[in-house]
Amino acid sequence: MQPSLLERARFLQMVAGGLLLVGVAVGGAGCTSSAPQAGTYAPFGTVDTIATTEAPRDSILALLDHMNRTAFDSAFARLDAYAVTRHVRTEQLDTIGVATAFHERTLRYPPGTSGGTIQHADSAGSFREGGVFSSITPVRQPTARPADLAAQALADQPAYLAPRTQEAYRYALRRDSLLNSTPVLVVEAKVRRDERGEDQGIQYARLTIDRSSYELIGLTTVRANRTLLFRESSQITIRLHPAPDGTWMPHLTRFRAVVDVPFRTPRQFRTVSAYYGYETPR
Repeated sequence: MQPSLLERARFLQMVAGGLLLVGVAVGGAGCTSSAPQAGTYAPFGTVDTIATTEAPRDSILALLDHMNRTAFDSAFARLDAYAVTRHVRTEQLDTIGVATAFHERTLRYPPGTSGGTIQHADSAGSFREGGVFSSITPVRQPTARPADLAAQALADQPAYLAPRTQEAYRYALRRDSLLNSTPVLVVEAKVRRDERGEDQGIQYARLTIDRSSYELIGLTTVRANRTLLFRESSQITIRLHPAPDGTWMPHLTRFRAVVDVPFRTPRQFRTVSAYYGYETPR
């Protein structure tokens, strides 16, 4: 079944949001010497696997219903109030997942400002110009604060959270802890490989939930739409970490996307941003 125009528009909006984390529009940065062939890109990896569950399905669904999204939904909006350093690297990947071009920056953002200061910049290779990204990704200032990818990664009620579509997914839950020893619950949702899941664009989601507050503090989503003509795939990871004042703030974002449309050579990009050096607002 071909994805609807609305679903495709939402996917391309998410792609644009991911690329905006770079701080630049990569569509017009140059040309490469070779073009990957359609349908030959390496898979995103083994992130879309589901673990053995420690709880029955009803208990997991109850936990998701009780989950608090306040920290996740507001983390990027709170960035303006903090001094923070951000290192961002964007890569163009070839057919086997090897980077053929990259651009990276390290920026320091003072609190209460719309832009930062570039402390380090490096690049190599050249990004291919034109195509689907150049028309949907607006040009941003290199020092601008990052776009809010959380708003793109987690809709108001994605299919794995919506009661009317939860039958399309299998669920698992396990206990874990972060590197800073914060106890968490990890919930996985994976689309069923039968008629119940065939129409779902979100193939897999992993949610990390703080055990004490039930705040959502981490999310990985794998999305894919495939037809005879179109192949659209993306993987987004967002992780939060407590700032010195204990507020959950962005810690790491990863975004990877492949878009294969008729009469265009497929594109694959990966962007990773790390946030550190937080200073508590006065």
